[in-house]
Amino acid sequence: MFFVLYSKVGLSVQLITSSLQQLSQDHIDLWTIDPTQLSEASIQHLQAILSTNELNKLSQFKNKRAQHTAFVARALCRLVLAHYTQLAASELIFVRNQHGKPELANNQHKVRFNLSHNNDLIILSVCVKDDIGCDIENPSRKVNVEPLTRRYFSQQEHTELCGLTNEIQTSRFFEMWTLKEAFVKATGVGISLGLDSFYFNKVSAENAIKIIFNNNYTLDKNHSWQFHQQQLANQLLAICRSSELKQKINFLKAEQLINS
Repeated sequence: MFFVLYSKVGLSVQLITSSLQQLSQDHIDLWTIDPTQLSEASIQHLQAILSTNELNKLSQFKNKRAQHTAFVARALCRLVLAHYTQLAASELIFVRNQHGKPELANNQHKVRFNLSHNNDLIILSVCVKDDIGCDIENPSRKVNVEPLTRRYFSQQEHTELCGLTNEIQTSRFFEMWTLKEAFVKATGVGISLGLDSFYFNKVSAENAIKIIFNNNYTLDKNHSWQFHQQQLANQLLAICRSSELKQKINFLKAEQLINS
């Protein structure tokens, strides 16, 4: 199965391609959307594809901004996955594993996905066959690094961060945090895996990110993981995939699906 998408860049049109075959090997599609920039027509379109159960859950939100972000995130998930499965977005059925991670039911193409969001940006990472996780964070938000890392991070990371100061410390904290979030989400276990059971080293010569496991890590230490991290629209992005192959990230704007 092969897809062709178009996105406008300036006055030119950029051809973007995506296929399930590519995604099963060394490609990851990363879909993004700004939830604050949707038209009323787009919002009505997205409302129509959500299930009654999803709409009922959204109605229980007290914070209207958080409610809107969650609404767009759920709709984005349906819209994007319908693009790969060739099913109607409203017909997709989701199940959760024992740790609560959502997956597609009746997933004959073995499409795997993971969602992350804040009120300014929503991302959805997609691949085929392999476990995947992603995280997006605003690195400008204030955080009290020392007590947080002392309680939750590995001793190696806590020691490193305590040796840094001010903006450098905060920047490095968010690098660690997004990688950790992406990884525990990819494992399917989530934060209960223990954020102190592993840490990361950057191999500068290869510009690679290496994960190192502590003794309290309970999963297979020989399993291969690939990581990607970069700035994205003033946010910090991290992606993790279960693979031995270095990954290529295909960035896609979700608005083109809403308006198609």
